[in-house]
Amino acid sequence: MVKVLHCADIHLDSPFVLFSPRESEKRRNELRAAFTSALLYAREMKVDLFIISGDLFDGEYVTRDTCEMLVREFAKAGNMRIFISPGNHDHLGAGSPYETLEFPENVHVFGRERECVHLDDLGVDVYGFGFDSKNCLSSPVVGWRGLDKEKINILVCHGDMSAANSTTGPIAKNDIAESGFDYIALGHIHKSTGLQQENGVYYGYPGCIEGRGFDEIGYKGALCGVIEKGEVKMQLKRFSKSRYEVLEVDISGATDKMQVLDIIRNKIRPYTEDTALRLILTGELNRAVVILPNEIGKGCEYPYYIEIIDKTTLVPDLGELEKSNTLKGVFCRNILSEMSNFDEDSEEYKVLSAALKYGISALEDRNVIDYTGGGNK
Repeated sequence: MVKVLHCADIHLDSPFVLFSPRESEKRRNELRAAFTSALLYAREMKVDLFIISGDLFDGEYVTRDTCEMLVREFAKAGNMRIFISPGNHDHLGAGSPYETLEFPENVHVFGRERECVHLDDLGVDVYGFGFDSKNCLSSPVVGWRGLDKEKINILVCHGDMSAANSTTGPIAKNDIAESGFDYIALGHIHKSTGLQQENGVYYGYPGCIEGRGFDEIGYKGALCGVIEKGEVKMQLKRFSKSRYEVLEVDISGATDKMQVLDIIRNKIRPYTEDTALRLILTGELNRAVVILPNEIGKGCEYPYYIEIIDKTTLVPDLGELEKSNTLKGVFCRNILSEMSNFDEDSEEYKVLSAALKYGISALEDRNVIDYTGGGNK
């Protein structure tokens, strides 16, 4: 039996383009902290194998400080073995940190050729290889031969199970089922799959260790547990310092800004200072109401970042407008007349609906800049 921590897709020094330069630097430090927390946890739990299945770095963004930090942290690991399989974002080649850094002896970086590292004291064979470019057209799971059935056989690789024609190491479930490994430590997919099994072969994606955008929602971490011959027990443990979340809020029927704010504040209570929140407003309103992120609230009870996307539909009081000879009334009648020529699902109808919302807001001297998004810290 061996204790294992399996992580992947760290993307150290990711640029975090969503935020201001100051906030981006803070997020990069949190990303480093999430990774070093995983290393610290592994040391405290006396983990035997610390596995990184690709994309430890984020391509050309890697900095000297990060490289020096890694060497220091890896050196603290003592007897814990660290295995790294370079992926499509940190592939081997000219300028790669893997080509220039001198890692401690307990760290093994798989090269371009397939290889096996024998850990006889643990009764484990660890297999793997690294990407030598952004593309890998062959399956990293297929073609391994001569596995010692008396040992625990672990494959460390970067690969993609989401598309059969993937250019980043396409993997089919049948490839896994026929591989003969005890555990396949995968990387590339940023959402954790948890522990999976095909024909007695266990495998899993831990997902990224820290979300970097609204396409990576929720808390993130690594798969931790034990591997023995014929049985694997791994669970996802959180290491992320922050999270991204997307929340849809229906504000139908609200008649003024204060009502809208009350609805929003009530709905976002579960999301506090460790959350970057994308708030999607939906529903029907009879008058234009524009909410700015900084009006929702600040402090530890609120998300540290809020982005608003307004998808509400403006449904004016037609009876009132029909009687109105004001500029607003004339504008609404003309737009509504034009909208009646199109189906509600058509692009033309949606554009006219948005024009109605913007137009009324402008005629009421209201701010229109945040109908399509915007955020605050």
